[in-house]
Amino acid sequence: MSPINLTRMSRWSGALYALIFLLAPLGFIVGKMQSYAPGNAAATTTQLLENELVFRWGMVAEVGVVLVELVIAALMYQLFRPVSRSLALGAAITRAVEAAIQAVNLIPSMIALAAANGVGVYADVSQTTRETVVLGAMDAYQDMILIWGIPFALHVAFLGLLVIRSGLVPRLIGWLLMAASVAYLLDSVFPMVAPAWSGFSETVVLIAAIPAELAFAVWLIARGVRTDRWRALADTADAPAESRPPVPASVR
Repeated sequence: MSPINLTRMSRWSGALYALIFLLAPLGFIVGKMQSYAPGNAAATTTQLLENELVFRWGMVAEVGVVLVELVIAALMYQLFRPVSRSLALGAAITRAVEAAIQAVNLIPSMIALAAANGVGVYADVSQTTRETVVLGAMDAYQDMILIWGIPFALHVAFLGLLVIRSGLVPRLIGWLLMAASVAYLLDSVFPMVAPAWSGFSETVVLIAAIPAELAFAVWLIARGVRTDRWRALADTADAPAESRPPVPASVR
């Protein structure tokens, strides 16, 4: 791969990574927060109908997230494949699994919309039953977010290891990504096993995880991966580990 193509790929990867920070809040937060009253079926149904357009556009944003996630998985594999094929493949697969679960998670939103509007199989169902279905679907949506957070946490861990091992990006960013993976895992697990600590895990994500991913995205956009290091790794990808070029001190 030529240096120009590698730099372009790095910047596209960073730009798409940054795009996630725009689309994800629109889909997972803005599109849902005005349409969900936990524990209150009637209020949830009323709020969804009052904010139906925002809800639907939030779903469009979620579709955008899924598509971007799959492209990022492929680009990250190409960028880090010379470092370790197994780690790069693991990173790509876990990100693709996360995207697949996000796609499946559009189903509860579609069920909630149908039940709230009383269309399809819900046309002849009582108002109370439809409201119960809406709340159940919205609850399921929130639970699925916890589930796709697990493969995403593993993906970030793979990415952190790749950065630390590669020398393509400052090693500090790799360690920040490793910390971020722990934060994301806690954010998924705590609501399941220790609901009282959910607020703590969300704070950890805001403090540790999001800045780490942003730093990674900004670095890719502004600097990209080191082309000389990437080519050296690519040239020796099939060589024994001990014969590979050492990580330069400038990126440690």
